[in-house]
Amino acid sequence: MENTEQLSADALRAQLDALNAEREALKVALEQRREAEKLELAAEIKERINERGHDVEEIAQLVLSRATGRKQRRRQRAAANDANASYTRYADPDNPDNVYIRGRMPNWLIEKMAANGFDPSNAEHRAQFKEQHLIELAA
Repeated sequence: MENTEQLSADALRAQLDALNAEREALKVALEQRREAEKLELAAEIKERINERGHDVEEIAQLVLSRATGRKQRRRQRAAANDANASYTRYADPDNPDNVYIRGRMPNWLIEKMAANGFDPSNAEHRAQFKEQHLIELAA
């Protein structure tokens, strides 16, 4: 590359345009190579499946169903977290790792209520206990 201090703005612009064109060409070449490698890999996998005496479609279905199952479980967990986001969260002041959101009461909460003279099966007692003995966290 020439000394850029002695080049005109037009010459610098032309060099920049050339470099950008080369960059775009390299991007295209990279993408083409990646696609070619995918095809090569697919051919290798098909060959291995056939060598072992299996049907390619059956194996592909097994692979896809497992991947789909993982995605569905991930979506379900995310939906459950979103559903719990609108409920009040309560933390044990003695151990902030103990958090209660809703649903079945955890053992730590049942034990703590009983130790403080509250009946965990009584809705009124649960409400009083939450108000008096737990820290309300932002939802």
